[in-house]
Amino acid sequence: MKKGTYLRNKLRMLLLASLTLASTPSWAKVYVQASAGSFNDTAITQLFLNEPSLKDELVFAGSPTNAFQLAAQQNALAFSAVENSTIEGRLVKATVEALEQYKIRKVIAVITIPIEMCVLMNKDELESNQTITQLASHPAALKQINKWKKNKAIIELEVPKGTAAAAKMVSKKQLLTGTAAIGSCSLASTFTNLSVVEKGIQDNKDNKTTFLLMQIEKRTAKISTAKAKEELKLAITSK
Repeated sequence: MKKGTYLRNKLRMLLLASLTLASTPSWAKVYVQASAGSFNDTAITQLFLNEPSLKDELVFAGSPTNAFQLAAQQNALAFSAVENSTIEGRLVKATVEALEQYKIRKVIAVITIPIEMCVLMNKDELESNQTITQLASHPAALKQINKWKKNKAIIELEVPKGTAAAAKMVSKKQLLTGTAAIGSCSLASTFTNLSVVEKGIQDNKDNKTTFLLMQIEKRTAKISTAKAKEELKLAITSK
């Protein structure tokens, strides 16, 4: 090969490489709604399996608002539940509220997963044949197991921080004896002193939740709930 041809090919390769790097966004990390072991955790793990090129460092941020705020501040992405097949209006209220203050610049990916509600107890209490006297979980999860709860004399404890937060308290025996957590079966892997007592107790056996991986920015002015719902519906169907 002539020297001139070699140099031209070399320059062409360098130019293509630089263009590829310039066109590929670099995110610091992904801020995920809720906690490890949550349905959000299950969803983002599945998304990374489906699309390995998206895989990045995860930081669990609690509420959608916290996830959006951190993503906007850190030039990162946010991952949040946006729609559920069983809730009234389908849209996730906490994510709608976050969108009143933050805007979706771009939807990077969307994933919908089936939601299986499981009953989990502390292994020590399970081994001692402790009866379930209280259920702890996110309010939305507790509303999705009405058939299973029917005719059971069980107290309900709402844990707004999420299903994983409730499971953590049960695993550490921070609640009343006889308290069971309601959430993903994967919580038993996250908190190893929990055991799954029963699976698939959700009312709707076709229960599904949609999640979005998004680029976020702070709004200059807060918008109405109605406008936020409209924007979220468009975002769900945009990918």
